[in-house]
Amino acid sequence: MLRWLFVMKLFMKNKCGISRWMLAALLLLLMMMGGTSASTENRTTNATCRHATDMWGDPDPNIFYVCSDGQPLQLECPPGRGFFSGLGYLGCVPYGQWPACRPSEEQVATELSAGCDRNTGAVPSPWASPDPNQFYLCPGSKATPLLLNCAGGKGFVASSEVVGCADWPTWRRQLQCEAFY
Repeated sequence: MLRWLFVMKLFMKNKCGISRWMLAALLLLLMMMGGTSASTENRTTNATCRHATDMWGDPDPNIFYVCSDGQPLQLECPPGRGFFSGLGYLGCVPYGQWPACRPSEEQVATELSAGCDRNTGAVPSPWASPDPNQFYLCPGSKATPLLLNCAGGKGFVASSEVVGCADWPTWRRQLQCEAFY
């Protein structure tokens, strides 16, 4: 377990000057030692390995790929983390620490503190949680907000065009997050 935490800290933020090669090597070593496993969904990617140290994300932020023997190997981030590539980050980063694409912790806290009892007389629309797999919903006025999950393969979007669980490509497009995987 300590090995897993060490490697995940490396994946959270790459500010130590550790190369992508070293990160990929550590992940592959961890996998060989039984620390994580490939997904059983058998998703495929049309991307090819250009270099032995390639690592990239799927439109679904829960999934990412690394090169193994010249072939893409699909892996999953641990719950509560998503693959983020850009702005100094590469790897499975806690959703609350993503530098883009998600509501801030302060925005979520503000929405939660307002709760379902807003002096508007109407039940508020569902709103995003830091984890895009989940969202908050008020079952009625003066109720406690419920934290609910989107179905597999979908993420929560609350924009002027879409409110609800959408497929991951739509989620990325709506949140202007297409550059970070």
